Amino acid sequence: MDHSKLVSVQAFGSQAEADLAKSMLESAGIDAMIQADRAGGMRDHLAWSGFGFKVLVREEDAAIAHEVLKSPEAELVPVQAFGTQAEADLAQGALLDAGIVATIQADPAGSLLGLGRVRVLVREEDAATAREVLNLKPPGKPTYR
Repeated sequence: MDHSKLVSVQAFGSQAEADLAKSMLESAGIDAMIQADRAGGMRDHLAWSGFGFKVLVREEDAAIAHEVLKSPEAELVPVQAFGTQAEADLAQGALLDAGIVATIQADPAGSLLGLGRVRVLVREEDAATAREVLNLKPPGKPTYR
């Protein structure tokens, strides 16, 4: 990695969050590294009280890195609800194998109503393809078992 032209794309409050961001960037083909002042790992509070755990990328990759790390929370839509975490994990794996980023969310309202307790969410633009991968009918159309 060319260290002479590195820029910070985002700072995080924990090493775990920074590691996840670095993994996301590397999965997208962007080299990344984490910078934090922790006194050699002996004083983690230094990073928390300072600039946090900064994720660095090459200057020319910064714009794409910002897009990769952009919080997708507002853009996520549910594609299916499951009764167990294991079922949701299998669906998430199938979607990831198909190149669709998916996340799992516990649905407390669903468990109270006797519906699926765990939902799989994807970006809105990936919803139709995700339903195809999971062999689901579009919302609003009845499914019969």
